[in-house]
Amino acid sequence: MENIPTYINRKHGREKVVYMHALLEPILAETYGIMIYQEQVQQAARDLAGYTLGGADLLRRAMGKKIKEEMDQQRDIFVDRRWQK
Repeated sequence: MENIPTYINRKHGREKVVYMHALLEPILAETYGIMIYQEQVQQAARDLAGYTLGGADLLRRAMGKKIKEEMDQQRDIFVDRRWQK
């Protein structure tokens, strides 16, 4: 919900779209640089950290169900692998 004003401003050209990494641009271009859909989380995990389809789905489920232990474990995996692709 906190990203709604940013999304609106970017959509109407009042704010510049910024991507944290160049690999995120094709994933987030449609949503003006804001991660909105669970599929975007999965694709980002695959493109930035080399997750498999199954691994990315585990990440998505952990985030969706807010399972802290699993989210912490997935965070460690993501941080260890990021930018290695």
